[in-house]
This record gives sequence, structure tokens and C-alpha cells, in this order.
Amino acid sequence: MSYEDECREFVTKEGDGLQRALIAGFGREVGQEALSEALAYGWAHWERVRSMENRAGYLYRVGYRWALRARTRRHPVIGADPVDSDPPSFEPTLPDALRALTERQRTAVVLVEGYAWTYAEVALLMGLSRGAVETHVRRGMRKLRKALGVNFDV
Repeated sequence: MSYEDECREFVTKEGDGLQRALIAGFGREVGQEALSEALAYGWAHWERVRSMENRAGYLYRVGYRWALRARTRRHPVIGADPVDSDPPSFEPTLPDALRALTERQRTAVVLVEGYAWTYAEVALLMGLSRGAVETHVRRGMRKLRKALGVNFDV
């Protein structure tokens, strides 16, 4: 398989997950730009990136760091926007409640609860332990329930 084909295969397989993770953490505009930057970096440095055990996790961190720098150069990050342009099929106050979470909590909650990723998958992508992801999801969901006025006595 050629260098270009190998890189394209990686993007086909992992690109959607990277996009979801970066948009979950930084909102649609910044998240998509961060994805573009991460993939461009991966393409330019594929010779090194291709030998990494966790290529997606590495490029997520590239995009994450780019988005953090972009936030200081622009307007504040607005949070996780709905990916589709269709009318919202969720609680109307959910976007504001998601914006109130930390970036890590928001990313973990959206990937685990919204996209049904496993804790292990999110941990690998974000470069965290499985326990840290569980903690971010637990705390994030507690904050969301409080913000949305949902009380579960579980």
C-alpha cells in the first residue's frame, strides 16, 4: 500500500471519530478547523505518525492543542453545537448546559452518552485513563442533570 493510500485509509477509518471528539470539545467551527489542522499535520508527518500505536489519539492532541491556541486568538469557545442543521431534537437548554461543562467533561459526555463510545475508546483518544473518563462523564452528567432540572435518585 502506498504512503498516500495508507494515510487516506487512516482518515477514512478514524476521521469521523476525531471530528466528533473535537467538535464535542470546542464547538462546530473551532472543532472542524482543529480537525483540518490535525489531519494536515498527520499528512505532512505521516512517516512518523504511521508508526505510532495510537495515531488517532496523537492527532486528537494535535487538534486539541491547536483549538486551545485558537481560543486565545478568537472569540470564546461556544461549546458543542448540534452536528446536523435539522431542527433540534433535544432539550432546547442542552447546548447552554453543555457549554457550562469543562472541555474534558463535555467531550467525554458527548462521546460516551451521545455517540455511545466506550470509556476505553474515549480514554485512548483523549490520552486519559479509563477512570479519568468515567469521572469526567459522572461529573459532567451530574452538572447536566442539575442544569436541566432532572433528578434521578439512583
